[in-house]
Amino acid sequence: MVFYFGKRKIQKVGYSFLVPLPVDWIKNLDIGKGDSLKIEMLDDHSLRITSVLQALQDSEETEGATPTN
Repeated sequence: MVFYFGKRKIQKVGYSFLVPLPVDWIKNLDIGKGDSLKIEMLDDHSLRITSVLQALQDSEETEGATPTN
């Protein structure tokens, strides 16, 4: 499933570049000021942004999985 949140303008602040995140996405993940996000660059150079809580849940599920023979 793909959601399109429109275009975002890159802002330069000091030595950083910022991209505003969609409010609906922030509210849906129940994250806010001071929370952390995990940002990964994929092979196709796209970015994947996940909440740290979701990333921790995903890794725990992967680590807890037992191989079936």
